[in-house]
Amino acid sequence: MITGHSKPESPVPHLRDVALLPGEKISHVFSPQAGLVRELPVNGRLLVTTNQRIITFSQDQSRQETVLVPVEELKGVVVKSSTHRSISLLRWAVLAVVGLFLYVVIAYWVTGRFDGPSIPLIGMDLGPLIVMLAVVWGVFLVGRYYFTREASTVTFQGSNWAFNFSYRGDKAEAEIYQVVNTLFSARRSRNGSAFLWEE
Repeated sequence: MITGHSKPESPVPHLRDVALLPGEKISHVFSPQAGLVRELPVNGRLLVTTNQRIITFSQDQSRQETVLVPVEELKGVVVKSSTHRSISLLRWAVLAVVGLFLYVVIAYWVTGRFDGPSIPLIGMDLGPLIVMLAVVWGVFLVGRYYFTREASTVTFQGSNWAFNFSYRGDKAEAEIYQVVNTLFSARRSRNGSAFLWEE
């Protein structure tokens, strides 16, 4: 007999569009820029670990992708940290002096060889201007090489699958191992005793 006084079901918690399984608890929410976070971002790339699954959300302009993998199927993790290339102050000084010397030598050589048009606003011949722009471009490329940090990646591997998640920054670099260690703990114990993330 249907009475109409049925007890309403409790809503299932969701991670974006993914419903949590019965007994599933979030252990870590990892942002590629901020590292471990307490609140679930509404959009953007994200790595979420629970006591039962590894979940990644990634999206670009044309598509969204969600990867869900049971923790039991995890066989290994590879963390590839980017190295911050550095150059000493002495090398920068030597590089600047060599660049300035090359500019002066090549600019005077070009000016003596070719009688090109002069740029009226800056009072410089076209040849030395081109050489100066080439030297500035070279300094820009060297600076970008030494001061731009490549993205680090964590690769999750199973028996017949693998996927990676890239991240940047010192905070994320330091905290990725907390995520990895918790995954192995959850894989080892079925009860999932250590959960650090709180809503």
